[in-house]
Amino acid sequence: MSRRKLAEKIKGDVINWSKNVLEPMNKHIGFPACPFAAKWRRDNKLRIEVRLDKTKYEKHLTNIIKDWNKKQHDIIIFCDPYWDQYDEEQFQEKIDFYNKTYNRRDVYFMGFHPNNPATVEEQEFLVNPHDDGDWEPEYQYSMMLVQKYKQLYEASCKLHKIGYYKKWPAEYYDDVVKTRQDAYEKLFKKEKRHDGNEKTSHEKRR
Repeated sequence: MSRRKLAEKIKGDVINWSKNVLEPMNKHIGFPACPFAAKWRRDNKLRIEVRLDKTKYEKHLTNIIKDWNKKQHDIIIFCDPYWDQYDEEQFQEKIDFYNKTYNRRDVYFMGFHPNNPATVEEQEFLVNPHDDGDWEPEYQYSMMLVQKYKQLYEASCKLHKIGYYKKWPAEYYDDVVKTRQDAYEKLFKKEKRHDGNEKTSHEKRR
């Protein structure tokens, strides 16, 4: 299979992941796993890019960020079929590097590595979202999600108000949401908006 054909297959895989995992009503939390995924897809606000060769990962991703039209796309998903060049720890170092470099420029990064998938024990709502059968990707690739930080922060604040995080696993919530929200508030000197007067992550989401 040619590299470009593989890239198109991977892009289709990501769309199917959105349709089958992120967009449907999630039986564990009472909301879609990602409440914005369907609108992003329908409104063409999602940009999917695929690394086409084994040259330096950072060069590919940085060029994509430089070319990002934020008025056109709300989120970029950068997929890498050559993920075996780095392990989970090295991938996390890439995520941390980009966050350190770009957070102040209103860009936030999250990543998923094939060797560190969601598990039933820790994130069942991402593994078994509904009763229509488990969905598995056809191809393996890492994913770097690139989003507008302010938009992401404000969306999380709104989701708190409607109880979206109430049934999230506490540790996963702290790792994914609380650290991100706290970092935004510290970076931009914002008053805390997402946790009110509550003291613990469990209480926040009740």
